[in-house]
Amino acid sequence: MAISAIKHMEELANTLPGVISLSQGIPSSPSDTRIRESVIQEINNNSVDKYSCVAGMMKLRESISYKLKKQGMEYNPEDEIVVTAGAMQAISATIFALTKPRDEIIVFSPTYSYYKRIANLASVKVKILVLKENENWKVDFEALDALISNKTKLLIICNPNNPTGSVLTNDELNRLGLLAQKYGFIILSDDVYQSFYFGKDNPANIANEKCFKRNVVNIKSLSKDYSLTGWRIGYLHSDRSIVEKILQVHDVLINCAPVVSQYAAYAGLAHSDNILSESLKKYKKHRILMGGLLSQMRDHLDFQWPDGSYYFFPKIKGLYNSVDFCKELLYTSKLAVVPGSEFGEGGEGHIRLCFGKSELEIQDGLGRLKKYFLYNTFSTV
Repeated sequence: MAISAIKHMEELANTLPGVISLSQGIPSSPSDTRIRESVIQEINNNSVDKYSCVAGMMKLRESISYKLKKQGMEYNPEDEIVVTAGAMQAISATIFALTKPRDEIIVFSPTYSYYKRIANLASVKVKILVLKENENWKVDFEALDALISNKTKLLIICNPNNPTGSVLTNDELNRLGLLAQKYGFIILSDDVYQSFYFGKDNPANIANEKCFKRNVVNIKSLSKDYSLTGWRIGYLHSDRSIVEKILQVHDVLINCAPVVSQYAAYAGLAHSDNILSESLKKYKKHRILMGGLLSQMRDHLDFQWPDGSYYFFPKIKGLYNSVDFCKELLYTSKLAVVPGSEFGEGGEGHIRLCFGKSELEIQDGLGRLKKYFLYNTFSTV
């Protein structure tokens, strides 16, 4: 299995001098000083050299439980929360625990490509539901109902969506929850970008509805929230009957999440409000900057403003091979972006741009894209 186009474009970019990368979703700012100082103290206190409990340090799980309770979610830290090595490991453990070969899962498109990759490793059949782009990437519930069978075990949602930045409404989430109850499947809700929402209120979360607790696994990464991508730390929460199954796979995969990273997560949660408010303020500014620059290229692309995440997903006019386009853009203009085809059939013809980068990188990168359109042509077949 080849590595993802996200990683591939980043690796290609690293082989060339002077490249601006708006590809991989890595925050431009380093982790908060308070997190690093706290972890250094724990290292010096010899606190990080031993395994934690399989589900994670109890004080970290209690901190997560407290945070969830403030958001209207009740989860017992003893048996309903598992600390994981990032969202990817949480997703992997969930898919392997809740499916068997030849079961079926449903995945939206466009969406994060690793859902399908992990399902393939688990020998699970993936059914694709293409979102309605002309309605700001809404769910086609009639088409969804037609995809569900007695083999359907999981529906995976990413909310806010990566790469589109669209956000499922409370009504849409309730409809999904009712379908899960009706047909007996689990909704895996990947909430990596829940902290980066640009509306007036907080985004809806299906885990807030107690009636769906037995039908939802909620997954959260701390990579984006606290600039801890390299620390590989996150968590999941669900009903204890589901967590019990996931914990068995989690134990086999990694024993426990890296303890040094668990201390980083604990420190991040302790200062969460301040860190996240500053990040959100920065990303709101970057969103306006990138959207304004893209608006100057309307002759060459169309785009919708993201309601969440830190990505734009413009559609390039006349483009039918986004991989070739992105490679040409990289080698001619030294700008790295992600081909939309990486996110499934619903993403072809698009590119993903990350505005989690610095203002200078965004300005320079979009300047290179604009110049490319002015002086280059590309194949449309």
